[in-house]
Amino acid sequence: MNAIVLAGGFGSRLMPLTAKTPKPMLEVANYPMLGYAAAQLSHFGIGDVVYTLGYMPDRIRAYADGFSGLSARYSVEERPLGTAGGVKAAEAMLDKRFYVVSGDALSDVDLGAMAAAHKRRGAAVTMALTTVKNPTLYGVAAIDGDDRVVGFVEKPSDGRYGNLVNTGIYLIEREALDRIPRDTMFDFSRDLFPRLVADGLLYAYLHDGYWSDIGDKNSYFAANHFMKEGGFYARAANAWDGRFGSSLKAGSLVSDRAVTVGRFADCVIGADCVIASSADISECVVTAGATVKGRFARCIIGRDYVVPIDAAPPIQNPRSRPALDLSPLDTV
Repeated sequence: MNAIVLAGGFGSRLMPLTAKTPKPMLEVANYPMLGYAAAQLSHFGIGDVVYTLGYMPDRIRAYADGFSGLSARYSVEERPLGTAGGVKAAEAMLDKRFYVVSGDALSDVDLGAMAAAHKRRGAAVTMALTTVKNPTLYGVAAIDGDDRVVGFVEKPSDGRYGNLVNTGIYLIEREALDRIPRDTMFDFSRDLFPRLVADGLLYAYLHDGYWSDIGDKNSYFAANHFMKEGGFYARAANAWDGRFGSSLKAGSLVSDRAVTVGRFADCVIGADCVIASSADISECVVTAGATVKGRFARCIIGRDYVVPIDAAPPIQNPRSRPALDLSPLDTV
């Protein structure tokens, strides 16, 4: 098996953070999100990785080329093809069975257990599902007693279909790509999955751990604080590792390359940041290269922006899964 990492997104809801940085290269707890995806794949023995590229492809290629123990190949989309269309374009580089993961999300999904369930069921596609508090932002699934997906709705207008949602992590048999047209905008959730549901070929792997798609500034802020004291897997060795060294100091994660003179508490402070003598910050995420002067609380601070985070953003998926009444969900 190998894997394809979707790393071409723009991240419009994260602007201005993504104005000069591709979303997969945004740092969470001072480490690029793409690095977490690579570390997860490496942990589960996946050494051959294909990356789909779109926005700022050279930045991502320069970073991913340096991963130790992971071979990197690239599929650059000259125009957007959607999640499934982008994977179809890279079909020749994919094994008979392969993972699809997001280069701009964080999770501790057990890919080994997911593979065992996929093989046992003879699925064409297995999708990792988890629960969230607000399901209207995601694809919502209904499953039967054998974890077969019997209904799927993309971004429902309300919560009546439950809160069991698509994480964007899939294990796919390559023949399933025969259902995807070439050189056409085509999406897994909107286009492919309803067809697989109708044919009984889509199964679920239920994930009870952590997952965040880092879809907006609130979830980015929350993920930084969640990951502040350590990640799930040993980091994938990379030629840039010296840039990402950090240590905990009085409840804050501080880059080894930051200069901290002023006061800070419960913060994440990135590489080449300066916390000036006039600074007094708490619960802030300070992105690489920013200089901070003055008093701030619950903000994301960059070189040329300050983004307040007003309400405490929740971790996206609760650990417990309530009983769901999904009977109204359409089966196709």
